[in-house]
Amino acid sequence: MKLKPVRGLAFVAVTAAFLLLLPLALGAQAKTGVATAGTGLASGGLPASFPSPVSGDYVVYRDYSWEKPTWIGFLYYDDSTYGAVAVTPSSGANVSVLFRVETVDGKLVLIGQNIVSKITQSDVVTVNYLMSLLPDLYAWQQGSGVQRRATAGTATVPAVALRSLLLPAAIVHSLNKVEFGGDVSLRFVPEVPVFNLQGMTGIGGKPILELARVGRIRSGEDSSFFGFTPVPVQVALKEGTPLVLSPSRKGDSKTVDGITLKLDGQWTMVADNTFFLGDTAVLIVDTVDLAALGLPTEKLKPANLPLALVTLFSLSSSTSWAIPAELMVSGTEKRFRIENLFYDSETGHANRDIKICIPLADHTCTVISLSVSDTAYQANKAYFESLF
Repeated sequence: MKLKPVRGLAFVAVTAAFLLLLPLALGAQAKTGVATAGTGLASGGLPASFPSPVSGDYVVYRDYSWEKPTWIGFLYYDDSTYGAVAVTPSSGANVSVLFRVETVDGKLVLIGQNIVSKITQSDVVTVNYLMSLLPDLYAWQQGSGVQRRATAGTATVPAVALRSLLLPAAIVHSLNKVEFGGDVSLRFVPEVPVFNLQGMTGIGGKPILELARVGRIRSGEDSSFFGFTPVPVQVALKEGTPLVLSPSRKGDSKTVDGITLKLDGQWTMVADNTFFLGDTAVLIVDTVDLAALGLPTEKLKPANLPLALVTLFSLSSSTSWAIPAELMVSGTEKRFRIENLFYDSETGHANRDIKICIPLADHTCTVISLSVSDTAYQANKAYFESLF
């Protein structure tokens, strides 16, 4: 099933095409309720440390509530326009919808839709599901009808890894949803865009919505979202080129921007700050002007910088997809490490991406960036960890 092209969708401005969205045949109301007192959190939404979405942000989840493996996602254009997808690869079902919305009395109300993919009668259920889930996600983010608690950097939900104290605490919402089997827990973290939802679990920690991808589309590249394809299950089985370390290699330290790199003769210097290890790895050291990256001044404060850079460095592109479960953050405000695993859809290989961030004065930051075949990294972890 081929998607119709989605044309003219820019980051900031909503084109006139959205004015032609069809009236909704079925209304979808956000759930109401009052957040439970005594949680230590302000009522009416997530903490201020959870940023608002940026135009073009999107998020995709593996949705285990469907019988066949299915992925659903939401794309934020602005406060009045969202995109949504639902993909079931085994059946070929691929639904793409644009929604017009407005906020009324704190609820997200759907006022129009435009189905931009070919659909069959069997896809109507999927469209209705997306129509219902979008306002629900908004309501849950706002804390409507839920009980809430902060995890303060520790795991309070089964099967959830410990969270770095460099990042704001995760927030867990608990509520009862009959359509998802009863009692569920929703975990919110600020680095996940759109609705900040990292995932939903049921009784015993059984996954219901599991984060699969986050990204930000570029103008004219809506296919990064609407053309979503899941990372193949066998990605870990497709190995890259093995790295054979020479036993006679000699050390050769290099200093770049005050950073000492412990390299050897296997590395080739292609610029003052860039080094290649054949086609296995690339190492770059650079001091960047954080303000030039478009980060607001508020995000450049030492306490906020880890979150800002985690968000920036963990976004998927049109061909390189970050695997959310592999994100790791460690260190201190003065020197912290952001580690991701990216799947290269063009080669079928996975690449380990490690960034050491050293904030400096005047909103600058030295970043040591290592991108290496995950096959080579796993087999020679001590070697790569000793480079800097």
